Amino acid sequence: MLKLAVNHSVISSDALMPVIHDLYDIGEILEIRFLSNGLNDTYLVIASERKYVLRIYKANWRSKSDIECEIELLHHLISNGVPVSHSVKKKDGGYLIELAAPEGHRFAALFTFAEGGHSDTLENSSLYGIEVAKMHRAMDDFHSSHDRFIIDLDHLLEKPFQSIKPLLTHRPHDIEYLESLSKLLRDRIEDISSELDWGMCHGDLHGGNVYFHQDTLTHFDFDCGGLGWRAYDIAVFLWAKVRCRGKDAFENEMWSAFLASYQEHKPLSDRDLEAVPVFIAIREIWLMGLHTGNAPVWGAWQNDHYYDINLKFLREWCAEHNID
Repeated sequence: MLKLAVNHSVISSDALMPVIHDLYDIGEILEIRFLSNGLNDTYLVIASERKYVLRIYKANWRSKSDIECEIELLHHLISNGVPVSHSVKKKDGGYLIELAAPEGHRFAALFTFAEGGHSDTLENSSLYGIEVAKMHRAMDDFHSSHDRFIIDLDHLLEKPFQSIKPLLTHRPHDIEYLESLSKLLRDRIEDISSELDWGMCHGDLHGGNVYFHQDTLTHFDFDCGGLGWRAYDIAVFLWAKVRCRGKDAFENEMWSAFLASYQEHKPLSDRDLEAVPVFIAIREIWLMGLHTGNAPVWGAWQNDHYYDINLKFLREWCAEHNID
């Protein structure tokens, strides 16, 4: 019988039940349910008194230092009154679980459960803008002893392009377009970088990583967060609206409500606002790189149709906003 290498394994929910019971003081574990295979593996943990979310990080995705910085950030935000899903302390006082999986060493952490669900209304867009601004303000005085990756132009452009390039060898004109566009986008941001607001970011504020419950909300999934430009962080919200609602989304009421509320609590400079459309194009390239880079785990579904759609969006967006 051949023994082959494994790219990714899904840990058994049944096997996790005694582990979580032994490590955490959260009462009887009634059920653990595997929810999703995303950037990390997510499980719903139903205990006798409340629910939790278990995240098992993919092997070689985030370093121990990256995760420890994220956990510190969440507790910093909670202590500053920012509503976030945060990690739960184990019986031994730590937060991380270390697992020996077939594909290699993996980390896991248990998080509080965010009540409510997604909501795409004008009122909640305004509330989201307020709370994101408060979150950014609270992040301004966050300091960690742990290293964390930086959301710079190498992270957002260079590494994604290197992931995309091998899959487009049969489309040399598109490789040339992406290469020249990446350089243009880099130049645009580098020209004004010193004037942009820089600090800790959530990294993935597309609107799917927040749950609304009555008149409150809870932020979660800071896995893509790190030091970066705040204009990029808020641009992700608009990018999500553009991708879902069409190319006129810059004037979309939800974006306007979000932006106005954000600026009431944390004003943006003209340079920050100028950078938003540029960061939307950058985000699209980052996403393509994320998909192609994770193809060994998620599947190689990045075919010609996929690239046709994404490159069409890039070309149209850049033309409309005088980027190309």
